[in-house]
Amino acid sequence: MPNSNLNPQDSKDLLACHECDSLYRLPSLEGRTLARCERCGSVLARGDANSIDNTLAYTLAALVFFTIANAYPILGLRVAGQEQFYTLLSGATALAKFDLLAVGIVVFLTTIFFPLLIMIGLLYVLIPLRTGRVPRYFIPIFKFTLALLPWGMVGVYMLGVLVAIVKLADLATVVPGWGLYALFSLLLVTVAAAATLNPRVIWQTSDILSSGQKDSLFDNNSKDNAQYISKPESL
Repeated sequence: MPNSNLNPQDSKDLLACHECDSLYRLPSLEGRTLARCERCGSVLARGDANSIDNTLAYTLAALVFFTIANAYPILGLRVAGQEQFYTLLSGATALAKFDLLAVGIVVFLTTIFFPLLIMIGLLYVLIPLRTGRVPRYFIPIFKFTLALLPWGMVGVYMLGVLVAIVKLADLATVVPGWGLYALFSLLLVTVAAAATLNPRVIWQTSDILSSGQKDSLFDNNSKDNAQYISKPESL
């Protein structure tokens, strides 16, 4: 029988299975500990003591590559001795010139504006948490950043660039620019940042910092071997 007299403070440790809605009180997940649902076997939560460090490092690297990708040409076309280079912004502006303003705006938002907002949002949240404090307006900014994650489509843009290179190879000499290598690196580090981002750890860290308990944070001496908790405490 579900316990109807749950203490609101204890409810912070409760987690519902996203597959079968079973409710659990999770134990402390150290290192690479993995908790699974007793009913359906789905993964409930993962322990990752280095989640904030890893995500922060990948986000900083993504910001560096993003700056390079926008500062240098992605590729150039050499035709009859003349060269013309194109930047990351050129894709959106070229669509606008061909009366495809709506498409150009979407390209600009999903390849430049939204990815930049995501990186700024993550850095705004992670840097203070890593230094032992909760940033102002943490909850709305972090929720807004998580909502923007699906709209960062650098990978789609990169795929479009590769298709354009293949199609233009027979018409002109394609000259890869530094921006292309930076864009490819940006794609890799953004995927890594998304893979290491653990919202549960970030929420728990903010709760611990808000309560004034900092001693147990960022302990890098946790075990590296993966452990499996097949039966968390069920309610």
